[in-house]
Amino acid sequence: MQKIPKNRGLKNTSLLSAKIGFNVFVFFYLIAGPVVFAADAQQTKPATDDRPKVAVVLSGGGAKGFAHIGVLKVLEEEGIPIDIIVGTSMGSLVGGIYSIGYNASQIEDLVKSLNWEKTITDEVPRLFQSKYQQELKQRYFLSLPISEKKEIKLPRGLMKGQNVLNIFCGLAGEVPANADFSQFPVSFACVAADLETGDEVVIDRGFLPAAMYSSMAIPIAFQPSERDGQLLVDGGIVNNFPTDVAKRMGADIIIGVDIRNDYYGQDELKSISSVLNQLISFFDKDKDAVNKSYCDVIIRPDITGYSVSSFNRRAADTLISRGEEAALDVVAQLQKMKAEYNLQPRQPIYNFVKPEDWHITKVNYNGSYYLSNDFIANTFGLELPGNYSADDIKNGIDRIYGLGGFKKVFYYLENNDEGKTLNINIESEKVFTQNFGFKVNTTDAAAILINTTQRNYRNIFGLFSVNGELSVNPGLDVTIETNRTKFPTAGLSFNGKYQNINIYQEADKLFKTSLFFTSAGIYFYQPFFKRYYFGAGIREEYFNGDLFSKEGSFQLEEDKINMFLTNAYVYLSYDNMDDFYFPTKGTSMKTRFSLLGDLEDKKEICPALYFQMKNVIPAWQESSWLFDIYARALLNTNYPDVKMTMIGGESYTQYFDYHLPFIGLPAVNIGQEYVYIGMLGYRFHMSDSQYITLLANGLLQDSDWLLREDSEFIYGGGVRYSLKTILGPLDATLGFSNAVDKPTFAASFGYWF
Repeated sequence: MQKIPKNRGLKNTSLLSAKIGFNVFVFFYLIAGPVVFAADAQQTKPATDDRPKVAVVLSGGGAKGFAHIGVLKVLEEEGIPIDIIVGTSMGSLVGGIYSIGYNASQIEDLVKSLNWEKTITDEVPRLFQSKYQQELKQRYFLSLPISEKKEIKLPRGLMKGQNVLNIFCGLAGEVPANADFSQFPVSFACVAADLETGDEVVIDRGFLPAAMYSSMAIPIAFQPSERDGQLLVDGGIVNNFPTDVAKRMGADIIIGVDIRNDYYGQDELKSISSVLNQLISFFDKDKDAVNKSYCDVIIRPDITGYSVSSFNRRAADTLISRGEEAALDVVAQLQKMKAEYNLQPRQPIYNFVKPEDWHITKVNYNGSYYLSNDFIANTFGLELPGNYSADDIKNGIDRIYGLGGFKKVFYYLENNDEGKTLNINIESEKVFTQNFGFKVNTTDAAAILINTTQRNYRNIFGLFSVNGELSVNPGLDVTIETNRTKFPTAGLSFNGKYQNINIYQEADKLFKTSLFFTSAGIYFYQPFFKRYYFGAGIREEYFNGDLFSKEGSFQLEEDKINMFLTNAYVYLSYDNMDDFYFPTKGTSMKTRFSLLGDLEDKKEICPALYFQMKNVIPAWQESSWLFDIYARALLNTNYPDVKMTMIGGESYTQYFDYHLPFIGLPAVNIGQEYVYIGMLGYRFHMSDSQYITLLANGLLQDSDWLLREDSEFIYGGGVRYSLKTILGPLDATLGFSNAVDKPTFAASFGYWF
């Protein structure tokens, strides 16, 4: 298999080993994003033999590095030619992008186009995650890897850099995969640190996206970059202002841009973060004095009020402006230098700037993976030949990575006789994780969910998952799946659950039932058209405990049940919601047809039809319209009593997959054979994490599918407060309906399961 070309460094310089652990408090240095620019065809760098070479050196500093962009804008406006650009960490990202032909204004547009919360993580959009990956993200707030010794271990870093690296790949799509950075429109080098030895590593050739990632891979926050047998991390711990590197590259004039904080005084060292920042700044203290001496001009933007983690639009606007202001403060020096050395503006070179799209005629899948190429190609989802943008390619990469079980998936492009060859590098990994979720609600009290998941594409059954619920309603679920080829995913499922259920009629609790049920089944499903799933299965179910039933509008007395039931089903689903709990747009739909029967005793088969559709429509200023439909029909009067329709409560209080939510009714009411529910809501986005939703719903039910004048109609509604937290959503709903005399209240905290 073809492998991605590796970076090679300029040289290694031994330095005092740094105490890298302190960097856990230093956050995510990024700057890139998918923005499209046109390409030009100038191929040669202008000669500089008749004038001094000018270098710009950009220090590290996290989000404060937005200020670098403002400085570069002024240098361009003043006609200062830049022959060499060198950076560390955030400076390497700005410098690397600038070096291949993007100007400062274009980089500013890149910065302001990013969703920083999503960019700095490894999470791909929900639209591109597999069904199982979606369930994992929706249920668990904590995931810890397990070693081969079956011990919980901590990873090398919290994030792998999946999204960051692929954004860089898009921006550098025209750059050769094994490039000599000195041949860029502006010669470039960046600094990383060897995690094993503490040595400085200067990178001036190789795969540019990997080089930039290596320089900004903050220890603990990001996993190290692997290169030529080395583990590389953020260069800021060894050389955060690398003017000496620019000097060795032949710079005659050096303009340094320093966004680091000054050393704190005693009166400022009043917190853990200030003490740690102070200690980190000591790491390259000796070298820093020498590096500053190499500068002909030092520009120090005002970064007061912002930190390394201030990645947001407001910070970008302010810091870019402050960078411009700081550069304008030294514009007299710049103009004097320009006149003294007869410096003239460089002509822009755009041959490395990405075009609007590429004509891709071939795709190579490289690396270590155990899925069939047909399955990977089908998941990637781009037909060849075709014209595709960086965004299109990133979406395809996300679909592959969204399957789960990969360390990284990234790409580079090469020329061929007919267009471009897209090389996708896939690094599989054996995933063995322990996941934890919890919930507290007014129906089930408290519950803890513990999950063990193993995903290994080397095995025929690549997915093995066990869920255990610890609560007054304990449960166990086992799932085994295989999906290595383009054929449908096939799986086995086993589950058992003990459930206490309060049965209501109107506002009165009639009785409390206890039911044990378990099942074993086989199933398959197949995605198509990227958003649809078709599936089918059969399972044998067993129920033991209290029985409750309803005939017409009259509640029957409680009885006992001890029975087996066969359930064969097919379903069709569609889901393009951008989030499970707080979507801003999209539709989720599922329709299921089941054949239910106690074959041993009754020899009767009851068809059942279930339909659910949820719609979220963007409205005014981040508010949204919500429109939901639920329906269930039992198409035979001889249906198993245990499969009668349940109605009431919120979505998080559904006990079975035939339990329909209804605002204003207690959690479990027994419905008739045909039930139709419609819900309309308007959700206000009050702040970054708070929501208020106004809700209204109506219900029609009857024993006949043709609704009659005397069909039962219930209406209701309510108001819901929601808070988004790292432990899951907090919901509280006050509801009412014409079927109960007093308001209902439901509340939940934690992920739903």
